[in-house]
Amino acid sequence: MPRRKVAFVHPDLGIGGAERLVLDVAGALASQGDEVIFLTNHFDKSHAFEELKRGDFPVYVYGDWIPRSVFGRFQAFCAYIRMTYLVFVYALFYRGEQKPHLYFVDLIPVAVPILKLFKEKVIYYCHHPDLLASSPGGTLKKIYRKPIDWVELKSTKKADIVLVNSEYTASVFRQTFPEIDKPIQVVYPTVAYSYLEAVKKVTNPRPMVEIVPKLPSNASCVFLSINRFHPAKQLELAVLGMDRLRQITSPDEWKGIYLIVAGGYDPQSRINATYLNELLHLTRECKLEDKIVFLKSPNDDLKTELLIACDCLIYTPTKEHFGIVPLEAMTVSKPVIACNSGGPRETVDHGNTGYLCEPTPESMARFMYKIYKTDTKEMGLKGKEILEKKFSNESFAKNLTQIIDSINKKQI
Repeated sequence: MPRRKVAFVHPDLGIGGAERLVLDVAGALASQGDEVIFLTNHFDKSHAFEELKRGDFPVYVYGDWIPRSVFGRFQAFCAYIRMTYLVFVYALFYRGEQKPHLYFVDLIPVAVPILKLFKEKVIYYCHHPDLLASSPGGTLKKIYRKPIDWVELKSTKKADIVLVNSEYTASVFRQTFPEIDKPIQVVYPTVAYSYLEAVKKVTNPRPMVEIVPKLPSNASCVFLSINRFHPAKQLELAVLGMDRLRQITSPDEWKGIYLIVAGGYDPQSRINATYLNELLHLTRECKLEDKIVFLKSPNDDLKTELLIACDCLIYTPTKEHFGIVPLEAMTVSKPVIACNSGGPRETVDHGNTGYLCEPTPESMARFMYKIYKTDTKEMGLKGKEILEKKFSNESFAKNLTQIIDSINKKQI
C-alpha cells in the first residue's frame, strides 16, 4: 500500500521547464513510496516527457474542450476558466473515488482556493509570479489584468505552504506579494532521473565530430547551448559571443572553435519558428554558418551525448527562475558559462565551477576564451562535487518528504 496519494494539478503537460520540475517532484515522491496522479487540462502523449509517454503516472484530462484564447487574445482568462472547470469537476465527481491526501498545484493558483473549499491540503509551487510574466500594455490591458492579478494574490495566499525553486524566485515573490506573510520554502530542483539513467548508458563516449557529423574533424573546442528556441532564452547572445570570440583569438585558435545550439522546437509554435529563423539570419550576417550548428529538439539520448562530449555549456537566459541545464552539465563534469542573473547565480560558482558573465557578447566571449585557454577538467569535477552535495536527487526527495509530512500532520 502507498504511504499516501498526491495529485498534481497542472494546466498542460508539455515539455517545458515547469513540466520537467513537477515530473521530478512526482518521481521523487514515487521513489519514497507515494502514489502520484496528474490532473490537467491538456495532454498530448506525442509532445511530452518520457515518463508520461511510458505511462509512469496516470493522467486525467478535464476541460480541454474549453478554448485557450478568444481570437488569439485573453489567454490568461481562458487558462483560469479551464483550471476552474478542471478542479470543480474533479472535486465534485472524482475526488471521493480517488481520495488524494494532498494536492500539488503550480502555474495557475486559482485551483488552490477551490480545493480549500473542499477542505483539502494544498501545496502551491511558484515558478515565478504570473503577473510579472504578462507583457506590458495600455489601459485596456491593465483593466483586463487587474482582476486576474488579484485572483493570483488571493489564491496563492490560501495555500497551506508556498514553495519556490530558488532564493532568487523567493526574493521576487516577496517583492511581488508583500501581503503574503506565510513562510516560503526553497526547494531546489534536481536533474531528472531519466537523464541520470541516460548518462549511465553512455559507457563508451563518442567524440563530438561523430555525434554531430556537420562538425569538421579539426573541431578541438566545442561550446554547447541547450535551451528552447524562444526569445526569452536570448540565444542570440551565444551567436554574438562567437562573433566577438573570433576577434580576440588568433587564426590558429579560431580554426578549432565551434558552437552547437540545440533547442526544444515545437513545429506548431509560430514563436519557435520565427525565432529560429532570426537566429539563422543572424548567423549568416555574422558569417558564422561554418562555425555554428543548430539542432532542433534533440532527444534525451542525443542531448546527453552532446553534454558529455562538449567542452563547456553556454547558458544565455537572464532573470531565469532557476535553470536546470547547468545542473545537467555539472552532472557530467562540464564547466558552465551563464549570465550573472537569476537562478544560475546559485548554481554556478564563479571561477570555481564555471563563470558568470554579463549579458553582453563581449563578456560572453571573454569567458569563452578563458575556457578555451584553460584545462577545465578540475573545474568540471568541482561542479559535480557541488551538485552531489547541494542538488542531488537524494536531498531533493528528502526535503520534499519532510515538507509533505509536516503538512499531513497539520489539522485543517
